[in-house]
Amino acid sequence: MKKIILLLFTSILFSLNILILNSYSAKLKWTQNELNGILNELNDQNLNIYVEFMDTKLFRPTPERLKNFYNYIFNKYKKIPFDIIIVTDDNALNFVRKNINSALFSNAKVFFAGINNLKLAKILDKNRFAGVFEKKEPVTNLQFASKIVNLKTLYVVGDNSNSAKIVMKQYKKAYKTFKNIKFVYINEKELTHLLYFFKDNYSNNSAMMLINPFSFNYENRHISYKKAVQLLSKVYKRPIVVHTDILVNIKNSNVVGGKVNDSHNQGKIAAIKVKEYLNKKQMKNLGFTFEKANKMYLNVLNLKKFGVNAYYLGYKNAVYVNKPQTLWKKYKNEIILMLLFFLYLVLVIVILIYKNVLLKELNREKEKLNFELQKRINSAVEDIQKKDKLLANHAKLSAMSDMMGAVAHQWRQPLNALAINLQVLPEISDKNKYSEIIDKNLKIINFMSNTIDNFVIFFKNDENELNFSVKTSIKETLDILDAQLNAKKIIIGFKGDDFYIKGNKNQFRQVILNIINNSKEAFKNQKNKKIEIILKNKLKKIYILDNAGGIEKNLLDKIFEPYFTTKDKGSGLGLYISKIILEKYFNANLLIKNTKIGVINIISF
Repeated sequence: MKKIILLLFTSILFSLNILILNSYSAKLKWTQNELNGILNELNDQNLNIYVEFMDTKLFRPTPERLKNFYNYIFNKYKKIPFDIIIVTDDNALNFVRKNINSALFSNAKVFFAGINNLKLAKILDKNRFAGVFEKKEPVTNLQFASKIVNLKTLYVVGDNSNSAKIVMKQYKKAYKTFKNIKFVYINEKELTHLLYFFKDNYSNNSAMMLINPFSFNYENRHISYKKAVQLLSKVYKRPIVVHTDILVNIKNSNVVGGKVNDSHNQGKIAAIKVKEYLNKKQMKNLGFTFEKANKMYLNVLNLKKFGVNAYYLGYKNAVYVNKPQTLWKKYKNEIILMLLFFLYLVLVIVILIYKNVLLKELNREKEKLNFELQKRINSAVEDIQKKDKLLANHAKLSAMSDMMGAVAHQWRQPLNALAINLQVLPEISDKNKYSEIIDKNLKIINFMSNTIDNFVIFFKNDENELNFSVKTSIKETLDILDAQLNAKKIIIGFKGDDFYIKGNKNQFRQVILNIINNSKEAFKNQKNKKIEIILKNKLKKIYILDNAGGIEKNLLDKIFEPYFTTKDKGSGLGLYISKIILEKYFNANLLIKNTKIGVINIISF
């Protein structure tokens, strides 16, 4: 064990440590492409690589969230000396720049990809920063649009995000000198307003330059960029030009292509700069890359809708997508079936001749294929669930810590009684009295043993689903917390008719534990402390109320965010994980509201 720990320590100490910090979610195709470009280029290097995602499209980068995020990565990586930071897109770069002199980043060189703010090229210290800017090519895309239609009007459309605002200024500046074309600039977050604007209200001699569709809201919630482009295409039936590679080949859209920022290529170029630095090239000589990462993409079938042959447009080294199906693609299934049938007949004949040999060979091949397939499936599942598992384990460890406190409270009084009984035992001469004290001690020990058994059962890794009693499960949780609740003089009220639910019993008890603990910790100096639990059989609901004073209004909307906590030593994961468990595994939801005297937690199945 000591050798393993020493080996891990040596690896961290003497290998280069790289943190890849992404502005957006791991699920966003753009981020996936950038990250793959980086990792594919660095996979032959002896490096310790760590990856984090800020997910700023879902969680806006407010000062408070950025502070919480820094605290999170500092606590996670404070023992790792980072040599290199690689950031993708503007929010991550801004975050690193703001904290560049912090303990976490102070000794690291910074490489970047996908940066829209071109002004930084004049500001950034080339002895510290190198990377790839997303320099758009507005004029090239204007010329491209002019080849498709008799262009009189160009609508430049964005989602009013920070990135869209920066890029919109670049386009306005680039189009200043073009007087024979009308430019209409629209930066609007609400997609409904855009759809209303374009409904039967655009010129046939027009095209749209869609600069950023990633942060649109539709019907009071965020909408995916693919769905946004499809809805726009239903209303605006003219060509749509883009400058982002992941937008070029969206089904059921009017996107025709454009000179785009290639996300994979940007990540690759940034990684090449890292390799050059590792090969002793000076940072100041690595510099910044602009248009080199761009490529011309053409959507063949969408161009054909507007009477344009993509192959006659004259673009060299263009990337052609959404091409017409060949005969092979058109009749692929039928051809494969015929080939399979023919192979089947051949195999039958061969098997009749060489039955035993072929059966063994086929079995070996089958096992090999199954092994490889299972290996790939396991790898994919592990990648997707890694973040959720880490959060769940963190939350479970936090809950286990709380439960150890509960066990300590449960044991304190029995231990005292056991100590007193043992002290008087040598002085007793009466045999009956002696046996009576022995029996008492055995009962105390049995109680303490049951407490530990309950603790073990509570955290046992049991993934079986079964129908279980809600009332019994809550009582079992309260039994473990009993000493802590009594120590704080908290009265528990429990009433209502029992009902059964299906799922993992331990997961459900973890949810109840988190909610009761939140109420318990909320009490301060109240005289009559009470937690009320009410079961509603017909409604399939659980109500948990307290009179601890409630939650501040400005914090109520944040309580389900990961790592948000109002406690000094809280993990900020209890309610986040509870909500995920209820929604994912019990088809239930958790609602928390203030009352006049405290908080009400409502679990609805």
